[in-house]
Amino acid sequence: MAFFGGTPSAQDATSSLRLPASKRISVPTAMRLSTITEAASVGVTGKSADDAPSYRSRVRNSNISSSTAASVYSQPSRVSSGRRSQDTLKTGPPAYSTIPDGQYEDEDLRAPVEGEKLAELRRNGGYLPQGRRRGGWVRPILITIGVLLVVALVVGLAVSLTIGRNHKTSDSGQGGQAGSRSSNSSSSQARPFPLGEYSLTTNLRTVNIDCTSNPSTWSCYPYNVLDPSNRATETSSLATFNWIITNTSATFATNESSSTSDHGIPSNLTISSTNNPFSIIFTNQSLTYISTSGNSTSGNSTSSRYTFSFKMQKSVIPTTSLTSSGKVAECFYNSTMFVGTLHLHDKVSGSASNSTSTSAFTEWPYAVEVSQSSPGGQGIPACYEMVDGSLGDEISGAIAPQPESSTCLCEYRNH
Repeated sequence: MAFFGGTPSAQDATSSLRLPASKRISVPTAMRLSTITEAASVGVTGKSADDAPSYRSRVRNSNISSSTAASVYSQPSRVSSGRRSQDTLKTGPPAYSTIPDGQYEDEDLRAPVEGEKLAELRRNGGYLPQGRRRGGWVRPILITIGVLLVVALVVGLAVSLTIGRNHKTSDSGQGGQAGSRSSNSSSSQARPFPLGEYSLTTNLRTVNIDCTSNPSTWSCYPYNVLDPSNRATETSSLATFNWIITNTSATFATNESSSTSDHGIPSNLTISSTNNPFSIIFTNQSLTYISTSGNSTSGNSTSSRYTFSFKMQKSVIPTTSLTSSGKVAECFYNSTMFVGTLHLHDKVSGSASNSTSTSAFTEWPYAVEVSQSSPGGQGIPACYEMVDGSLGDEISGAIAPQPESSTCLCEYRNH
């Protein structure tokens, strides 16, 4: 067989290598299609993969002359550009085969296929622990916690409402005999007298310095004594005490209570101070109720009142130096007695009653008397040097002791 210009010569009719008709397309796509054509050619001629060896043998034993074979392979450039499927001796790919069921010994034929395994894994909670899968113990625990929280909220609300009702009932009382501590002036008005927060506006009426040999070591706020002949002192001598009265029992003494002895009875009331320029701080001092027949301070027929007293330490910074070095000193009266009296019927009249209080507390409507007093004696007062704002050495010899019967006094009244 000889080729000229890529066209095959006449083919021997007896040759087993039969070539199909020539194609006009000689592009690389045609070369790929030629491979498919080869497989089709084999199928047409009845050549299967199993017959490939005998087929190649017949090709080798064909009557193709050496010159013809040489002409087939002697022109690689032109033949390769127009190669057909008949020009290659390669065989087609082997046929597909299947593996029968049960071929692998470790295969579990009862197990679902891969898709069913994934579905089953999702239905059972996937990789989560058994306790966390749907329907496990997590959901009941969360539901139980939620129920407990709701129950606790309901119980707490019920208890708070009950306490509020009881507190309101205790405040209302019966016949003005019950009450509790007030937080502002409006609430004190709604509660039975005398419970509440009160301002006691007074004037400094008396100052006595007999307990000390140095008058500058005793002083009384606001440092000006009321002079009835001098109207300017009506304002400069004002001193206001802010006190709070509370009850310790549902039943307590009021201005409607019955008479008592001169010593009085416990009133079941306490009184406390607030911040004030007097440096007088006390908390929950018991009030004694006294109601005796006779003339009261203001001339009324009754003198019912509350009274209380306690011992305190009064400190004073002298207005003059007690040492030769001129250092500042501070003196202490450690046996000072503080006494307060709040009348329950005696209306007041005077400069203090006419003053306008700027306090948010309710003005006490009756007479008030407040005093600080200290006896004389050895070591009264005890004075110390002040060093950088702190107490230093005690000052000795600067003050001569006074008799114990002597008294230093600060007296305040609103009548």
